[in-house]
Amino acid sequence: MKPFYINNLPAYYRLFPKLSKREIEILSMSCAGLDRNEIAIELNISVHTVNNHFNNAVTKYELKVFVSCALFLFRYKRK
Repeated sequence: MKPFYINNLPAYYRLFPKLSKREIEILSMSCAGLDRNEIAIELNISVHTVNNHFNNAVTKYELKVFVSCALFLFRYKRK
């Protein structure tokens, strides 16, 4: 099943220019309620790779905790 969490990827690139497509996908899926194991299965990648992408995204925007990260992305997801 192809991820459906991002409706308008180009808009996300403009909002989050530091993030890669995969980082945006993973953050979006996390905000949709999937855990890292579920994300790994959905994207056909390892949990280790999911963790790397997630941690890279969090570091790029200096988000210290997952809740901050989720709120950061969710705020723009609604626009």
